Amino acid sequence: MPKKKHLFLLIVLMMLLVQFRGVSTAYAYVPYETYTYDALGWYYLSPDAYEPKGIIQASGLGLDTALNSPGDIVTDEQGYIYIADTGNSRILVLDNNYQLIRNISSFIDKDGVEQSFNQPGGIFVTADGSLYVADSKNGRIVILDIEGNCKAILQAPSSDVLHGLIYEPSALAVDNYDRIYVIAKSTNMGVISLESDGTFAGFIGAEKTKGSFADILSNMLKTEAQKARSKQNVPTEYNNIAIDKDGFPYVTSSALGAKRQYSSMINNDRSATPIKKLNPSGVDVLRRNGAFGQAGDYRINDGEVSKFIDVAIGEDGTFSVLDSTRNRIFTYDITGNLLYVFGGSGTQVGVFQKPVALCYHGSDILVLDSNTGVVTVFSRTVYGDSIALALKYQNNRKYAEAAEQWKKVLEQNSNFDQAYSGVAASYMRLERYEDAMKNYKLGNNLKGYQKAYTEYRKELMTDYFLLIPLGIVILVFALGYISRRVKRVNDTGWTKHGKRTLKEELCFSYYTMFHPFDGYYELKRDNRGGMRGAIVIFALAIFNYLFAKYATGYMIKGYEWNKISLYDAFMSVGFIVLLWTVANWSLTTLMDGKGKMRDIFIATCYSLMPMILLGIPATILSNFVTSGEIQFIYFMNNLGLYWTVFLIFFGILTTNEYSLGKNIVTTILSLIGMGFIAFIGILFINVLNEMWEFGRTIISEIVYRI
Repeated sequence: MPKKKHLFLLIVLMMLLVQFRGVSTAYAYVPYETYTYDALGWYYLSPDAYEPKGIIQASGLGLDTALNSPGDIVTDEQGYIYIADTGNSRILVLDNNYQLIRNISSFIDKDGVEQSFNQPGGIFVTADGSLYVADSKNGRIVILDIEGNCKAILQAPSSDVLHGLIYEPSALAVDNYDRIYVIAKSTNMGVISLESDGTFAGFIGAEKTKGSFADILSNMLKTEAQKARSKQNVPTEYNNIAIDKDGFPYVTSSALGAKRQYSSMINNDRSATPIKKLNPSGVDVLRRNGAFGQAGDYRINDGEVSKFIDVAIGEDGTFSVLDSTRNRIFTYDITGNLLYVFGGSGTQVGVFQKPVALCYHGSDILVLDSNTGVVTVFSRTVYGDSIALALKYQNNRKYAEAAEQWKKVLEQNSNFDQAYSGVAASYMRLERYEDAMKNYKLGNNLKGYQKAYTEYRKELMTDYFLLIPLGIVILVFALGYISRRVKRVNDTGWTKHGKRTLKEELCFSYYTMFHPFDGYYELKRDNRGGMRGAIVIFALAIFNYLFAKYATGYMIKGYEWNKISLYDAFMSVGFIVLLWTVANWSLTTLMDGKGKMRDIFIATCYSLMPMILLGIPATILSNFVTSGEIQFIYFMNNLGLYWTVFLIFFGILTTNEYSLGKNIVTTILSLIGMGFIAFIGILFINVLNEMWEFGRTIISEIVYRI
């Protein structure tokens, strides 16, 4: 019995050795960090989604010569692996167990003549096993069958639009209708589309260019010689292509301007994106529902944007893109959300020197390095499997299972925004809108939150249909009652003489809102308002700013405030009011103004009431509006601001007894004076800091020498 057991273990061990004969596994640890970005662009480490499983190299395949500047790697539906060994002008075919089964360096054409490749670049395998080879230096496409026999040779296409083009195909893909898409070097007119027989069908996906007004004006002034020497505003060249199961080509580009690409990424638009998904008309239809565009790293310290050089299509609409700037792999889901990033530069197994291509082999990812001639095999981890399963459930509309699976992902990585959004999306399908809102908020997904809240509010309005009009009626009566009480206090004040109470001073600000000329005149002449009321309003304005920052609905601000700074509130409101008071008084004193600094401060503070009375309700209402009603909140805040500016202008006019024209001039000069005073203040503070540092240094030196 023990002998049989030992024999069984020996057989299993031999089978494993045979299975991985072409793969070396000399690695000890994962030499890179896996990370992602949240909705605010902050970098977060995550568990490894992929880890290096081993490498494929020439020696392990039984080859006498190492791979020389290989250019591409693909797999077929049977799991066979194809490598374009460009420098050696051959195609290597490996089976599902990474064992070499075919080395194609030549073939017999239809005329019986032996032909060879000349630095083949891109390769592609169709569902029936046909191998398409971009025979770059020969300027043709060679089609081989599954045994390596020649089926057809497609020479350079002929067309008037291709006149003068040096045809050098570098990458290609074939759709379900045998239409061939070709990336050719030095071609900036888009992707070349060929019929199955090689007939030119046109270009698709040409990048539209538009110059700035300065560029247009500059070109109008240039001579023909200057135009010839200048850099032309031409479309961007594509560098690689892949195709999904539905026949949509994905193309990458690494020649975009850094500023344009980064701006496009921040704005999540299509103006300068390094990856596109093209429909039959050549229009980019790649979904971009993530926080940022699919353009690689977001926070860039060294100023270099990611440069995508290859793309591979994975399961359930996911796709991985290879970045040559930092040698990393970015994986996105079907809606454009970043799932994880891994890889890097180096000599260990798992990082690269010059990666040029990648592909999926089942759930594994294979990355080809041109410098080392090595293929690195990455296997998916438990964390990666959890994400893949959650996406699969979600795409198959198994929403309850998807929600539970996303929760398992969160158990492994609580900083993964997409997992929260995944849970929320599943809850949305299950019509659990309140739970969806909570998870969208945790995932910083504002768009999703808006949709969930809209549905949730519909439910609330249905449940409390009778209470809503009752609440509106009560609110209207309450506002009417308060308005009458304030009016009664103000009416009593017309006949009262002597010192005013704080309530009377505050109530008079309501009168000045609607009667600015009479109100500010009475404010100065009869002391209807005072410093106490002004200081209270001044404090309320600062409170309004703080309240807005803290209590504005998530629907509008889109993120949570972790702390509230009273200093920031004072500098944003209080400091500006004080600066305006000093600047205006300093100027109007020289221009025959009748107002004292006290009068100007009181008039300015009383002018802040519209901003307060409209701002606080707007902040409260912002927690109850839907995305379609947000403009109403903006309108209330803007109305309060413009109303306040209007009152300040006419309040100062009345206080200083100026004409309209003179008040306009003094207002403009006061604004300039505010800038000048701020500049002097900053300069003075800097001088004090320098003096402090100088004194501290002298004292430290004296203490040291003693």
